[in-house]
Amino acid sequence: MDHPEVYRDGDNTRLIPVSSIANAVLAFGARHTGAEPEAFALALAEHFLTADHPPRTADVSISCTELDPLGTDGQAEGPGHFGPGSQPRHHAHVAFPSAGEPTVRGGLQGIELFVTGGATFTGFARDAYTTTRAATDRVFAARLDVTWRHESAEADFRACRLRAGRAVTEAFTGHTSRSSQHTFYQLGAAVLDACPEIAYVRVEGAHLTRAPADLAPCGLGNDGRVYTVANHQQSTVSVDVHRT
Repeated sequence: MDHPEVYRDGDNTRLIPVSSIANAVLAFGARHTGAEPEAFALALAEHFLTADHPPRTADVSISCTELDPLGTDGQAEGPGHFGPGSQPRHHAHVAFPSAGEPTVRGGLQGIELFVTGGATFTGFARDAYTTTRAATDRVFAARLDVTWRHESAEADFRACRLRAGRAVTEAFTGHTSRSSQHTFYQLGAAVLDACPEIAYVRVEGAHLTRAPADLAPCGLGNDGRVYTVANHQQSTVSVDVHRT
């Protein structure tokens, strides 16, 4: 615990007010417009480590969403308009000890994956409470975060994130899922293969229950375009993939 006297004795001599932290974030944001979140987090961490009463470790987490400029019908002046840009959200986490090198993590949050058939789930363990049926051609959907640790704080963070994102989507489309665990591992392994500057990858999230909607009671057919969403039943999975 940094500055234990603050908690134990109520001595605020070394306590930085929340407003100071918030203002520093805004000021450094103005100085690092367009920077990758990892670089922004490193700059913030370095700032707090050079304070008059520095902590033992500066720990900074950032999540952000890029927005794309929208057309203005040829207008050269006026307010800028922006709309949804790249998804999922970008993530960065920096842990910078006062004596040592920083640990830099990056990632992509809120990735949604969905395949309308071809996934399987068979051969699983059964007990007295098992009601799940084996499936050889099922719908598979997941919402997940993919995070990783960089080998160096000097990495090209943006290039790595772009390669990691492509690796996830390409691995998913070229893969037959046999379980959530199987799919999550394959995605993590694909990111490691695509990004040699990454030390390890964590893939964690939820397997979402999706099923084709039965529209027969409405006198309609369903050609695979309408699905039900049952978020009351989700299984969460976390997989760490390391280099051997």
